[in-house]
Amino acid sequence: MESVTIQEASVRLNVSQRTIRESIRNGELNAHREPGPWGQRWVVELPEDGWVESFKASLQELASSITPWWWATEAKVGFVHYVQDLGIEEIEPVYLCGLKGDNVWDASGHDHEQRCPDCLQVAKDRELPLWTDS
Repeated sequence: MESVTIQEASVRLNVSQRTIRESIRNGELNAHREPGPWGQRWVVELPEDGWVESFKASLQELASSITPWWWATEAKVGFVHYVQDLGIEEIEPVYLCGLKGDNVWDASGHDHEQRCPDCLQVAKDRELPLWTDS
């Protein structure tokens, strides 16, 4: 199993360094001290592919129960977009079409014609759930 610094683990696992430290304390990740360039340092044993930090896993479980379609603006005009990722530290949505936002707004009850055609095509290509009941 590969061991890396906390900073590298943060990058490779796509979570904050704080989350790496909390996951170590909670026993979700294994870590140990080893000699480093300036004394002792903590190194993290990278888990197998597919590892998801517990809080993120709970968010993913919640997300699977709600629509992935969200408004990109507070005014709720234009297209609703399919959220690809919400970011690590802040809610900074990245939509399937490549658009980036600074927040998300509920699009439950939207009409299918309001869906971004680019997001819709990528979702279909990737065989993602479309939540046609919304």
